[in-house]
Amino acid sequence: MSARPRRPVIGGIAGGVGTTTVAHLLDGIDVGVIEANGTQAVDVLVTRATAVAVSWAIATAQQMPTRPVLVVVADSEARWPSVVQRRLKMAATNLDTPVLRLGWFSPLAASDNPWDLLSTGVFDADRKTHRWAEPARKVREELAQAVRTAIDRETPTTTTSEPEPIDEDEHERPVLRVT
Repeated sequence: MSARPRRPVIGGIAGGVGTTTVAHLLDGIDVGVIEANGTQAVDVLVTRATAVAVSWAIATAQQMPTRPVLVVVADSEARWPSVVQRRLKMAATNLDTPVLRLGWFSPLAASDNPWDLLSTGVFDADRKTHRWAEPARKVREELAQAVRTAIDRETPTTTTSEPEPIDEDEHERPVLRVT
């Protein structure tokens, strides 16, 4: 029996960038806004498609010991700014990590509960009803694969040695030593 892989950890570069949306897509753990110094380990780093937010995300990801998958969420229906597109292309090459783009979905912007609507649209068997969610389905598949690959690369931290008792004469009470 194989162990179920751990749930991915999702963090955002700032509030309101789409961290909760991405966490819903992956059934991940939403840790909210992370430290910009790269000390918090996340599997997925989320940012908005603005020049400054993308720059912050790239700088933060560069400081992390293990590069997270970078997800950039559109902030409008408009075409992505060319400076953002250039930075994302450079990030994919220089960070050596997947950089995925999650587009704008008007139904979500008009919803009082966009996360449930997104979940319904992405996971509902009746895809005709939620045709608008097709691009999100594709991003979710790519993202899930990228995160699975990253988690599978992690090395296990379990020790294989058994605790070994220390000579009782050395201590007042027995102490177990792990070698």
